Amino acid sequence: MPRLLALLAAVVILLLGIMTCIPLIREKAVQKRAQLQLMEELETERARTLEIQKRIAAVRNDPSVVERLAREKFGLARTGEVVFKFRGDLPATHVPQNLVSNRAPAVPGPASTR
Repeated sequence: MPRLLALLAAVVILLLGIMTCIPLIREKAVQKRAQLQLMEELETERARTLEIQKRIAAVRNDPSVVERLAREKFGLARTGEVVFKFRGDLPATHVPQNLVSNRAPAVPGPASTR
């Protein structure tokens, strides 16, 4: 009888140990997945940072990049150059109000002889 009691006690202790460990094992799996996701995000951000650093270096060291950006972003030109701007090329903040219309401007037609 004492052996049976000892065996029963051992089984109960084993079951309690297992029941205590299961949530810990699940939590560890959740944390591992979160860690992998964060590692992927970190790698993405490192690649993005590297790309931005390359762009900064190009702006600092390559005059043709600076010239291209000045032309594209600010509409600048060299002395003596003529810049033609079309409606689709104007930034929204610089579009005159007479060009911001939902309808086409009236075009005068031939004079009527009625």
